[in-house]
This record gives sequence, structure tokens and C-alpha cells, in this order.
Amino acid sequence: MAAQLLAVESGIDHHPPTARVHLTGGAWWTLRAARMGSSAPADEQDIAVSIEPTSPVERTSLYVWACGLSAREAELVTHLATGADTREVAQRMFLSENTIQDHLKSIFAKTGTRNRRTLLARVVGR
Repeated sequence: MAAQLLAVESGIDHHPPTARVHLTGGAWWTLRAARMGSSAPADEQDIAVSIEPTSPVERTSLYVWACGLSAREAELVTHLATGADTREVAQRMFLSENTIQDHLKSIFAKTGTRNRRTLLARVVGR
């Protein structure tokens, strides 16, 4: 992370100095690098790396990206992660319940899951 922060500061790379790490048991952690202090020039400030649990929003975003879900499939998964059932998701997305079921079949195929419980367990990192 520290090396990535230096690359960003040097204009070599523009990706943020962050990483997400998956540990056993389904836990996800986010690492971030930043400078400490504010009065000294940046190159004289120490670099700190923080480690924190990855938020549900970040986990969902990473999971749907890694599985190659479409924007609508990602939206559906996000709704499911909030606890919405098929009827609620259909209303929120302005789709029929049958279309939601079709999207779910596609999501299950792309994620290697067979049901909502397993899908959501993977999405939220448990």
C-alpha cells in the first residue's frame, strides 16, 4: 500500500492506495495507505497503513465485479442484500417477478451458487 501511495504521489499511477483481502472464514479486510501529519512536506511525513473490515457496500461491489455481473444483475443483488424479497425487488426495479427470477438464474450461473442464501452469504462475506 505504501508503494502505491508513493506511485500516486509521483504521478506514476492513479489507482488509490487501497486493497481488499479475503481471509478464511469469509472475512474481508480493507487496507489503506495515507500520510500522517499535515504541516511537514508530504515526502517528510510518515506513511500509515490502516486495516479495517470491508463495508457491505464495498464487498457487494467487489463481488459483483469479480463475478462479471451486469449492471441490472448487480442492482438486483444489492436489493437482495438489503433483505428485499422477489416482489419488493420487482417493484423497485420496475420489472415483473418472472424477470427477477430469470435474472436470478443468470446470477446463480455466473456466481456458481444455487440459491439466494448461498449467494448472499458470499456477497456479505460470511
